[in-house]
Amino acid sequence: MQYIIGALIIGYIIFIVLGVRMGHRPLAVMRMSLNGVRTTIALLLVLLLIGILTGTWRSAGTIVTIVWYGVQLIRPPLFLLITFLLTCLLSYALGTSFGVAGTAGVIFMTIARSGGVDPILTAGVVLSGIYFGDRTSPASSTAFTVAALTGTDLYTNVKNMLRTGFIPWLLCLVFYTYLSVTHPVSSIDPNVLRAFEDTFSLSPWTLLPAAVILIFPLLKIHIAVTLSASIAAAGAAALTVQHVPVTELLRAAILGYASPDPAVAGILNGGGLLSMLSTVVIITIACSYTGILDGTGMIRTVQARIERLAARIGLFPAMILLCLASASVFCNQIMGILLSRDLLRSSYEKQGIPKESFALDIENTAITLPALIPWCILCSVPLALLGVSYAAVPFAVYVYAVPLVNLAAKRLQKNR
Repeated sequence: MQYIIGALIIGYIIFIVLGVRMGHRPLAVMRMSLNGVRTTIALLLVLLLIGILTGTWRSAGTIVTIVWYGVQLIRPPLFLLITFLLTCLLSYALGTSFGVAGTAGVIFMTIARSGGVDPILTAGVVLSGIYFGDRTSPASSTAFTVAALTGTDLYTNVKNMLRTGFIPWLLCLVFYTYLSVTHPVSSIDPNVLRAFEDTFSLSPWTLLPAAVILIFPLLKIHIAVTLSASIAAAGAAALTVQHVPVTELLRAAILGYASPDPAVAGILNGGGLLSMLSTVVIITIACSYTGILDGTGMIRTVQARIERLAARIGLFPAMILLCLASASVFCNQIMGILLSRDLLRSSYEKQGIPKESFALDIENTAITLPALIPWCILCSVPLALLGVSYAAVPFAVYVYAVPLVNLAAKRLQKNR
């Protein structure tokens, strides 16, 4: 993250210099960048709430309880299938790919290694599960980012993503059922979960924060209210069920959870408001780019070239190529989202395509495709957490099935 932020800061300075060379005063160029940032204030506040959520959920034992109950369902021929379903559930409830990979993902990898299941297969299954939630969860920073930047309704986008992601999810279900049956786990080491049983009270009440995240969106309650209610429920569970001191709870909310048990700390530590600061900084700098590009007119040249490409090969294929190129250069999702919005929005508008469809196309490309780039943080960070090589990515079916299935669907619709 630090390298990406450093590169973005250098890019910001370059844009300032280019703006000045085009005849604009330095102060005017900086005002342009601030105009780009102003549009994301609400987004940044929600991201900070998501950070607090990840810390309080850990203190409440919510993540541990979901995993513990899920592991009880595992039977030898169902291990990989249960792994996929549980990582989907956790990532949808928590809205974070890295957080689930570093907690539940690590647990499933430990079970796989001790039970004789190929870690490469298991890691691929985990990647599919974590990016299911990273794409579709209303608590996901990327889902809210797309909604905020395209001026669309978050819950409408989530509904559309679940609809267009159903066939890719179903393909994963079939493929991982096959892998589960052909690669059964030989045994489950009881020591894997014993430390959690000793550290946390695995009460059903600890599932309340997750229930809030799952139920409130159905009632179309604003995401900020939903996150705040889940944080409050997690805080109540931490105080009353886990008997966490108030000071420790506040620390977890701000600085991240820190377990005194080394066995638990290696898996569960992290989260908190500060964990989102890197993402907030990346989005802030990236949005300042768009302000400068718009204000100076630099965007028009690039936009014209992208529009010509889209006219030749189609809007969705052009967006796929743009997001892959962005992820290869900037190593994150945010720039892909911003560039898709800024460079292709007029092309969609000229064809009379609703902004909800525009937002959906961004979600079906910019969110999962970066996980295919080896040096992108969406690929390198989860693989490092899971302790495997890039060989796991071909088994992350959901990551590439979403854009491919939707590309095929658009082609079929066009040929009718």
